[in-house]
Amino acid sequence: MAPLLPQFAADKKSILAVGDITEIIPDEEADIAVLEEPEHLTWFHHGKRWKAKFRFVVGIVHTNYLEYVKREKNDRLQAFLLEFVNSWLARVHCHKVIRLSAATQEYPNSIVCNVHGVNPKFLEIGEKKMEQQQNGNKAFTKGAYYIGRMVWSKGYEELLGLLNIYHKELAGLEMDLYGNGEDFDQIQRAAKKLKLVVRVYPGRDHADPIFHDYKVFLNPSTTDVVCTATAEALAMGKIVVCANHPSNDFFKQFPNCRTYDGRNGFVEATLKALAEEPAQPTDAQTHQLSWESATERFLQVAELVGDVVTKRSKSPSRHLESESLNSKRIIEDAFGYLHYVASGFETSRRALGAIPGSLQPDEQLCKELGLVTELGKGHCHRPNGSWFGSVLVLVGSVIGVLFVKSVTLKLSVNARVGSNKHALLRLHLA
Repeated sequence: MAPLLPQFAADKKSILAVGDITEIIPDEEADIAVLEEPEHLTWFHHGKRWKAKFRFVVGIVHTNYLEYVKREKNDRLQAFLLEFVNSWLARVHCHKVIRLSAATQEYPNSIVCNVHGVNPKFLEIGEKKMEQQQNGNKAFTKGAYYIGRMVWSKGYEELLGLLNIYHKELAGLEMDLYGNGEDFDQIQRAAKKLKLVVRVYPGRDHADPIFHDYKVFLNPSTTDVVCTATAEALAMGKIVVCANHPSNDFFKQFPNCRTYDGRNGFVEATLKALAEEPAQPTDAQTHQLSWESATERFLQVAELVGDVVTKRSKSPSRHLESESLNSKRIIEDAFGYLHYVASGFETSRRALGAIPGSLQPDEQLCKELGLVTELGKGHCHRPNGSWFGSVLVLVGSVIGVLFVKSVTLKLSVNARVGSNKHALLRLHLA
């Protein structure tokens, strides 16, 4: 397991990788790589392609970046560019992509399957609650709550909006919110203005005893791909009320998941959940939430069962490739090289949104992570680059993106024509 060299990007409210960690992974150990959020890890990656380094690379997509971008300024343009870049980075670096739900954008060579599970402690809490129910005791003594990172885009905007509009229909409802984040103060002030009792508390571990007695988890968020807190709530035996949305498709198999359509549906589902007791899940249903089951699903969809991986090669034979696949590989190589060059200059990296000085980890970061001897002093410095060369690279990158997009569209059309007429695929560069 190679360490991630991280830095926090305040503007993106996210952690981004620093340097190229493939350099410290011995080639003889580079067999299979699993990239959690492959697009995120490779936005500013400047180094060997993961597919060239490893025999087989699986990317697991579990963040709906397009949904977040659509809530910002210049949303359409940003979403268009980000969707294109994400798709091609996944193509360049991954042999196969697993999307945790259909809430994400489409990716090449991808399949939809939830391959994440919950910590065993949540399942243990659920078992204790089920024992209380079977013994005739009241297992849940509290009402509704929500826990999540305290930023508006994590469902708080939708939740407070619904509670504000339907305060009459939900009269008597008391709601507790838990979380830490940049919008904590704003959300707390907004909650105090509501006509319903909505209390806002700092975040805690979801397994904390304070959450055990809540009966209903209200989560109207549609920005998640698969909400971890929803899975944890179900594992603890609670009723979950969530939107009828692709991000919640996996949860629909559980009897305690109540999905709704539209605002009126939210009110109806919430009132019904508060009036009923949670159903007791079967052992098979509980198993579906475990990491054991998630691992089984992962091995199945990633095609890593048996000796399949040992038969793979880092350099697959090309003489059997069709003209179409060969042309796609040429474009893939072109985009990969374009990205490599653009990500190699400090000025162009900053213009594209990278953290300043993140091309290589500085000496302090190397010391903090104990990597000075592994990376060598040559890697522990801030890179210098010609600003003029960076500008040329940046302009070339923009032109290149538009060019590859144009060629890709023509390639798609020509491929369809070629499949019907058995004609050779040609790239029209005019």
